[in-house]
Amino acid sequence: MANIGYIQVNRYCNNQCHFCSNPSNWNNISLERGIELIDDFIKREYKWIIFTWWEPTLSPDLAKWIKYANDIWMENRMISNGMMCSDYNFSKKLADAWLKLVHFSVYSCHEKIHDFLTDTPGSWKKLMMSITNALKLWVRVQINTVINHYNENHLDKTVIFLTKHFPQIKHFVWNNLDPLMMRKTKTALSTLPNYDEASKSLLKAMAYLDSTNRTFRVERFPLCYMQWYERASTETRKIVKDEERMVHFLDERETIRQQWKHWEHDKLEACKNCDLNSICSGIYEYDNYYNYVNVYPRQLSKSDKEELIKKIKGIV
Repeated sequence: MANIGYIQVNRYCNNQCHFCSNPSNWNNISLERGIELIDDFIKREYKWIIFTWWEPTLSPDLAKWIKYANDIWMENRMISNGMMCSDYNFSKKLADAWLKLVHFSVYSCHEKIHDFLTDTPGSWKKLMMSITNALKLWVRVQINTVINHYNENHLDKTVIFLTKHFPQIKHFVWNNLDPLMMRKTKTALSTLPNYDEASKSLLKAMAYLDSTNRTFRVERFPLCYMQWYERASTETRKIVKDEERMVHFLDERETIRQQWKHWEHDKLEACKNCDLNSICSGIYEYDNYYNYVNVYPRQLSKSDKEELIKKIKGIV
């Protein structure tokens, strides 16, 4: 199992993404609290710790937490929008503290679309410089992309662009948009994706990455939209492998320990006729936001389903 712990070090940001699922409330944790949380993950024998949300590079203690985690042999990474890391000296400070891996949030290969989604002019240019700086400093880079209406038709073009310009990048993560806490403006609500449209470019993107020996994961997307690549579903992998995730939030949620039951979302009546129902997460927030989405029940032989489960467990 690969249990991962998330620490929300602050809740303020230098981007204003329309679909942000963790909007600013100006809370942050102290240096001592961060060390306490890292120690707790060590005791729980977690494999990774992720400094995140929203935006960890704005914390003055980030490099200290990274160094502390590294000193006690805790694998570490962070999720970032790439605004601060566009400064080479800032990136070097994190690299010198032995930051192992950074997930940069890239929403599109098109500068105008990315800047529109972040609601921050110039954010795309800074992000590209941040990727360049990290790779120069031998920090591994992975890409996170929120699937939304404005990038749903070119997810494949974005990964091709990034791998062409940054061939060192070997792993991509797509997160389907989480509408729960985002702004409820007309613009924000317009970012909700069309699953059928997004699936087309997502499948092309996964096929391309697969053909170039790269890896990928997809979160909050039902398996009927991921045919041939069901093994890449984050929730399905956690259901099959019985993995957990703990997140320390800086709001009323506080600490959430997510186990198998948290990886199952809303299921439709038609899902009962799908042979993948038991390992599929369903549709996240169907009743409140995604009630326009259809499902397409799949029929698999028992042996095919067993083969899929073996692939997820790494048996074959």
